[in-house]
Amino acid sequence: MKFDTPEDKAVFAKVVKNLPALVQEKCGGYDEIYGYMIVPSSDPETAEYYDEAAAHAIIRKFCKGYKFQYAVVMEHLASVLKWRKEFNPLSAAFREVHNPELVQVGMLTHYPEEKEANKKAVTWNIYGQLMKKKHLFKEADKFLRYRIGLMERGLRLLDFTDASNDYLVQVHDYKGTSMWRMDGEMKRCVKSIIHVFQEYYPELLAAKYFVYVPTFLSWVYDVIKQFVDESTRKKFVVLNDGKKLGKYLPHCPKSPYGGSDSKSLAEENIAEIRPSPYALYLLEKQIVEDVD
Repeated sequence: MKFDTPEDKAVFAKVVKNLPALVQEKCGGYDEIYGYMIVPSSDPETAEYYDEAAAHAIIRKFCKGYKFQYAVVMEHLASVLKWRKEFNPLSAAFREVHNPELVQVGMLTHYPEEKEANKKAVTWNIYGQLMKKKHLFKEADKFLRYRIGLMERGLRLLDFTDASNDYLVQVHDYKGTSMWRMDGEMKRCVKSIIHVFQEYYPELLAAKYFVYVPTFLSWVYDVIKQFVDESTRKKFVVLNDGKKLGKYLPHCPKSPYGGSDSKSLAEENIAEIRPSPYALYLLEKQIVEDVD
């Protein structure tokens, strides 16, 4: 694992050393991030699930995301662990049944043939369809659980030990969107989702493409920009002509994105994604506890 400076390496080592105590003392023993056990387990039942390479790669992302400031990194790791224990994103991804209308607007693809680093795993949000179903935003909690579930399943397409495949790309497609306005419920929902992504998923976004954005909807992009930090805004790309997306994701569908694949997005979509071994263990444990 490479570091830019000896100081960064020292901070990383300090975080790894002190993380087990933080897990026990501040997080009630909860030790899972993105489906991986992040500290070694002394319990024979779970020790086999610890993957040091993956755990260290995830910890390094937190260090990088918070500029290797030790106190800040530890604070955010504690916050993420507490949130994951309470929100249970693994359940949202692999156990819960979401509204079919929502499932139709979120897709996942993976392009292992992409030569450019960090352009392999893509989450697609077909907002042109979603905006026709504004009633879905009225149940913000359900929408959030669906969207976080999509994110967690997308993370399963990553290899945290491979620098060429440890970031996600997001595509927001507004094709077919008619005149509409972002009301209070929708704005709160969008703000909540962006907040969760920024707080609990650092250093995972390679790029976010807004495609087929009509001129009259340019204000939507302006609204979203208000909720994100500068480092995230730099990863935004707006393409009024969605066919230009193929220049950035060469192996995406030819229609309507200008890529080289003759398959449709629906045909490319990866519907079946299995949880990691440790996530599966935790989910099965939850099911047993629910039954009891």
